[in-house]
Amino acid sequence: MHKYFTVLTISLFCFFTALFTGCQQVVPELSQSSYSVIFDYDKENAKPESRLCIFLESESDVRRYDSVKIISKETGYIWNIDEIARIKADGRQWAGNTNIVVPENEKIPNGLYEITFYNADEKNTTVSMNVSYDTTVYELKLEKVEEYMANHNATNKIVIYDEDGAILYFGEKTEETTTVRDIWNNYINAKTYQDIWCTNNDVIICIMPLKKVELNSL
Repeated sequence: MHKYFTVLTISLFCFFTALFTGCQQVVPELSQSSYSVIFDYDKENAKPESRLCIFLESESDVRRYDSVKIISKETGYIWNIDEIARIKADGRQWAGNTNIVVPENEKIPNGLYEITFYNADEKNTTVSMNVSYDTTVYELKLEKVEEYMANHNATNKIVIYDEDGAILYFGEKTEETTTVRDIWNNYINAKTYQDIWCTNNDVIICIMPLKKVELNSL
């Protein structure tokens, strides 16, 4: 489940495949951009896997978007993507991708990105976006993440799942979700959970390993 977390400023519970009204064939209209570099910690002693999430707010109907081309101007990397994630929240529409990766042992490039969205009829529009984040996170072992995030005024969030992987709660940690006992007392169907650390504006998101809500740990 944790692979599906993307830009956390957008509502978590919006469906990526939400249906929208209208179907005009117009040039894509894009405005505000948002990005996050996500670090997935799957193993205790391993360095994290990373991926880039990019979303752009759309003034036109996101159902019309057929593909997106993303270019890192600093490195020349090119991603041609046919699977577009679509989000609707608070009367606004966003389109993008949540799984932009680089070759093994490489880092998500900082710097300028060129992003081109294409409609099904090949009409397109291009925007630029600058990505800037601290690449030293790649060297962080799991036990150092909390210290790093505390030093960067990050927010500690948590996601709680039932036995089927459905989300019971997602949000900032509170008195109701601080310990395993707290989770058990307030979410009786909880089976697993994950801590998620987010820096300001969700530029860096660290997703911690999945843990069980076990009786013997209470």
